[in-house]
Amino acid sequence: MCKGGNIEEIYTHTEEDGLLALSGMHDAEDKPVLLCSSKDNSVRIYDLPSFDERGRLFAKREVRAIQVGPGGLLFTGDETGGLSVWKWLEPAVKQES
Repeated sequence: MCKGGNIEEIYTHTEEDGLLALSGMHDAEDKPVLLCSSKDNSVRIYDLPSFDERGRLFAKREVRAIQVGPGGLLFTGDETGGLSVWKWLEPAVKQES
């Protein structure tokens, strides 16, 4: 709910494990995705606006930091102090037979 009237909630989604960090970005095909870390030591990747789960990234402990970088890079930091750097892979090219 927005008091000023300049923003509107258009969709909600509930995570049963609770949320710790969020970030949005575009994948290698320029489709919008939402990254959500939760208390189960994973980062869920959701397609937007459908919120269909595309996959998960896993860490040793809870991921407390998610940062999007240039060129499809994604950085995550967990409670152990571990830093991971992720990169979207280019979509596979289908070859016709």
